Amino acid sequence: MWKIYHLFLALLLVSCSSEPRERFGDPKGEQYVARGRALANGLAACGHCHGRRPEPTSVLEGGRSSYDRYGEVLAPNLTPDSSGLSAWDSSDIMTAVRSSLGREGERLSKEAHAGFEWISDEDLLSIVAYLKALPPHKNKVPRRSVSFWARNTTGFSESHDEIRGFVPTIDPSFEVEHGQYLVEHVARCGRCHNQRGGMLSSEEYLGGGETIKIREGEQTRDQEAPAINASAADGLGDWSQNDIVRYLKTGETPDGRVTDPKFCPWNFYRNADERDLKAIAVYLKSLPQ
Repeated sequence: MWKIYHLFLALLLVSCSSEPRERFGDPKGEQYVARGRALANGLAACGHCHGRRPEPTSVLEGGRSSYDRYGEVLAPNLTPDSSGLSAWDSSDIMTAVRSSLGREGERLSKEAHAGFEWISDEDLLSIVAYLKALPPHKNKVPRRSVSFWARNTTGFSESHDEIRGFVPTIDPSFEVEHGQYLVEHVARCGRCHNQRGGMLSSEEYLGGGETIKIREGEQTRDQEAPAINASAADGLGDWSQNDIVRYLKTGETPDGRVTDPKFCPWNFYRNADERDLKAIAVYLKSLPQ
């Protein structure tokens, strides 16, 4: 029994060791800040979680609740204050976004960042430049503690691998591929709309079914994410490209229902470039039925 225990500890230590992190210099130039602002207030929707309110104009001082496999987690302060990111360099922020790892290697909420693993260097460095240019706001957000038992039972299959090497951009002239990149790694639609797999089943791509939970004061509200695949029965099979673009701008479905932006951040998406919204629609309509 003790041999098995010691072997487990040895494997755990090996799995926790890693090579030194790649280091990135701070992005220079107003073009990075402008691009980062457009992403943060558009398709990346940073303020949906990190804003004082889930609105594009809200200060990114953190403190709002979201939920992952371990329960409730508070979004941290993203402004360059001592209670936020003032001590973080570009590489620290990029590792947190891509790998859900803090400055000291501590594990952050993996599900909160799902999809950002392969956001391009250019897009992520632009977001970093924008965050560093924000006015500092003091708001010390308490950090959640997850027990060793929960990490190794509930989180047994969870990995926090660092993404190393250069991650290129996708040429927007390749409309389908660019749309796929935006869906999977910027807007990160799968975070809510992928139906999570289990021990005996695989994840269903954009098949819906995940429960989204939000806190409003002392109350919580739940809503099941719908399918956004090409299924005519319960997905977007009957939607046109124009229907999808219109939804991303207004939250309104073809049958006149308006989605609460607290669940789906169309109030951010509507700020995105028209070409990006169209690329998303083209990609979603290209999926097999």
